[in-house]
Amino acid sequence: MEIGIEERYANAHIPKCVPFDIKVDVEKCTKCKRCVLNCPGGIYWDEEKEMPRLGGYGLMEKVSLACNACLAACPSGALEYVGEYRVLEGRYKTTLQDVGLVPPNPFGDETPRPYDEIEEKLTDVEKVIYTRRANRIYQNKPLPKELINRILEAGRFAPSSGNGQPWKFIVVTDKNLIKEIDTECIKFLSIFRWLYLGSRGISGKDTPWRKALVPLLSYTMPGDMDQRPMGALGKAIDLYKETGDLHFDAPCVIYILNDVRGIASPELDTGICAQNMVLAAHALGLGTCYVGFGTVPFEFLSGLNKKLGIEYPWRMSTSIAVGYPKGKIDKAVPRGVPPVKWIE
Repeated sequence: MEIGIEERYANAHIPKCVPFDIKVDVEKCTKCKRCVLNCPGGIYWDEEKEMPRLGGYGLMEKVSLACNACLAACPSGALEYVGEYRVLEGRYKTTLQDVGLVPPNPFGDETPRPYDEIEEKLTDVEKVIYTRRANRIYQNKPLPKELINRILEAGRFAPSSGNGQPWKFIVVTDKNLIKEIDTECIKFLSIFRWLYLGSRGISGKDTPWRKALVPLLSYTMPGDMDQRPMGALGKAIDLYKETGDLHFDAPCVIYILNDVRGIASPELDTGICAQNMVLAAHALGLGTCYVGFGTVPFEFLSGLNKKLGIEYPWRMSTSIAVGYPKGKIDKAVPRGVPPVKWIE
């Protein structure tokens, strides 16, 4: 899908989109609210109807990351996606193929089969890749240092450019420190919410200066000005007001740093390293969640870096919440299909 010049520079602030929705089987719904707890974006609990709903935030009527986290968390299979989230125009126009959500299809079947029909033919690595889901619901149970070491070792053996290994790990199991850092992050992130959505995220109307400012910001921080993370930020801030943390009260947070002097692409290397760690954790029966909101402010607030002793040449890359999941979260789910160009 080609994106024209005009679209590259227009409609960055709340672009036109086709939001999908969720369908709830009221007979199956147990009202456990796990879908709401595990959703990073737009699933809210409707107190009047006593069932989950897909909602919005501020100027956005319906917001979701379309990540299937709610479906994975539902123990009774009561939820179903209706449609597929797509941005129709502008800087963040969807590049996925317009074929809907498709389950794992590693064998290239013309009609993809249900996951349970192909699972026995998969390698152990493939099984972890296809079933691993972000977990935001943790048991109040300490994580043994032995398991943490196994996760770190998986990261240590990730490939890197020139074998430069441009990473460093900071493991925090002190929940008070985690909450202290999260509090500083929330204060900073609230500014971004205001810039994008207005006072408290519920301004109810757009403004010309936001229409002008957000596209400008999207050039310096394109990944942060998409409406999906902004909607998720709104929910994260609301959740913080209830719980006091951004890392879901996980017993362990692993901060991953990269060396700014790293060979070639140290950020890419660090991402590969982090994924090694996440897959290893799930293979060990643990749950993980990347928490980008908990690391963005490190770029701007020197005090946060001091709290963790971060100095040159190290730069915060991401953080991973780790712990024992409360109930089953890992599950194969359908996903959008990216464009693929074969040259033979």
